[in-house]
Amino acid sequence: MRNLELREFFMNSDDMLDEASEESFWRKFVRHKWLRKGILSAFIVASVLCGTSDIWADEKSKPRDLKEASYPELGLTTSGINLGYWHKRTGLRLSQYYLNRTRNKMMLNLGYKLSDNEKTQQSINLLAGRSVGSDPVTDYDYAYLGIAYGLNFSILGYRGFFFELGMAKVLQDNLGNLADDPFVPCANIGYIYRFTPKEKR
Repeated sequence: MRNLELREFFMNSDDMLDEASEESFWRKFVRHKWLRKGILSAFIVASVLCGTSDIWADEKSKPRDLKEASYPELGLTTSGINLGYWHKRTGLRLSQYYLNRTRNKMMLNLGYKLSDNEKTQQSINLLAGRSVGSDPVTDYDYAYLGIAYGLNFSILGYRGFFFELGMAKVLQDNLGNLADDPFVPCANIGYIYRFTPKEKR
């Protein structure tokens, strides 16, 4: 009788493990599905807002073109402290934070301006870095290389609001938890102030 109970216990344990694995898989699938939708929606909204802002502006009220201007930038985002410099249309930015050995991030960003003025800046960026942390599904520690769209914009006259969205290829998975995810979404949201040159009078 006791052997039968032990056998049923181990059989039920296997079923519970299978259900847990299946639940984690679907939670992971849904999470990535919504992230993909969010990235697409953000691209559409950003393109519409930035594209129409200059179209409806009068010639006198249009901000001056800064695509060829050089200036530094400094900010705080979800990727940590951001320090960068734009030399005309090309820019380099370093983002980093370190809380502990299991939660830290470093990212190097090489950008190219698509548009730039006193109110907004749009860029296409190459990303390379390492991310260590955890989410509701699993822990992660990986190095990556990707591409993203960046937008620095103003709200109610206050400029410097920033977001960056894209996709990255996992180059090295140190924990082995991303075997089914060779590509991961990447996002960077926060505030980055551009020290643009003053207009000459």
